[in-house]
Amino acid sequence: MPARLFAVVFGVLLTPSFLLGQVGGDRLIARISRDDANGDGKLTEAEFTGPRRLFETLDGDGDGVLVIEEAAARLAKVRSNVAKAIENRSEEMGNQSQREAIRRRLQETRGGARARVEPDHENIRYGDHERHVFDVYLAETEADEPAPCMIWIHGGGFRRGDKSEGGLFARSFTENGIHYVTLNYRLSQHAIAPACFEDCARALQTIRYNADKWNIDKTRIAIGGGSAGAGLSQWIAFTPDRADPLADDPVLRESTRVSGIILLNAQTSYDYRWIQEHVPGEAWKGDGLQQLFGYDVDRLDEISDAKFELIEECSPLNHLTADDPPMMLFYRRSSDPEIAEKNAMDGIHHPIFGTELKKKADQLGVGCEVFSVENENDMRVYNQRWTMAVDFLKRQFESVQ
Repeated sequence: MPARLFAVVFGVLLTPSFLLGQVGGDRLIARISRDDANGDGKLTEAEFTGPRRLFETLDGDGDGVLVIEEAAARLAKVRSNVAKAIENRSEEMGNQSQREAIRRRLQETRGGARARVEPDHENIRYGDHERHVFDVYLAETEADEPAPCMIWIHGGGFRRGDKSEGGLFARSFTENGIHYVTLNYRLSQHAIAPACFEDCARALQTIRYNADKWNIDKTRIAIGGGSAGAGLSQWIAFTPDRADPLADDPVLRESTRVSGIILLNAQTSYDYRWIQEHVPGEAWKGDGLQQLFGYDVDRLDEISDAKFELIEECSPLNHLTADDPPMMLFYRRSSDPEIAEKNAMDGIHHPIFGTELKKKADQLGVGCEVFSVENENDMRVYNQRWTMAVDFLKRQFESVQ
């Protein structure tokens, strides 16, 4: 393959310019492996010494943990797709330029859902802080007919992350007639809980208030997210409606109720006592939780009653009731408790969180589906999560029409 063509193809496929200089996947994986100081086969973004955009590209589900074996498989698939695209380039050319033909072919091989797209409306403000913004991706629908909407909240341990990460999944929804919104919120270094929870609730109310502007059907809105974003989504969905019909601010008069929930690698409680009881290992000691609520695990006896009340208030599982919407949860990990014992990052994203939520949901008669990865077939299911999520939401939206 000519070097220049390889660079063009690789650049189109993976987007980040820093990948253009990588000649072989083996060297790239070797470099990533060197960052794995404890040899557990996983890297958090803090451990990763490469560019952030590379981490995001290789982190398949955006949960903030890079599994080196999966990253190698992803890179191998990328290289295979590049080869296939070049083999078929002659039939793609037509009247297009070589670059445009290859771009289109590569987008097909990698799947449109993983191609980052630009929002139709960017950085719409919902508050005063610099992170009080969201992006709107409009669905392909009839202009005069309001369409349902999916709101996505990014993860990152409440300390990092950005709404742009959700752009990777936008097409899965917009190409199926569902508007899509991704939002930012204050991180814990800006303000501890309940700031981020309140931010996301107000963002939802702002979206509803402006529904006519973007042709959104405000009666058919779903919410979801990955990791931290999954917890924020649950909290909004499970807590009582925040609409205040007497509020001076018209935004606050809008409802926070939703039609369905999609969650990736979700925590369902942020109470370290609950986590310590249900999840093996040291996930309960997580720095993210300490910073979110402002406590020190080495000084637990100093936590006030008010702080415990806040932790309990922000733990979604405590608020689930029979009138809450159905949900679908996906976990990239096995349900084997031993993985939580061995690695705290696996623990804080463990399917135990989901199965405990399902126990309560089943008792209340709330729809709750939980998927984990126990074998190759389960991984194939996980890789179809966006198709499954869209089908699930369509059923929920139809039920409220």
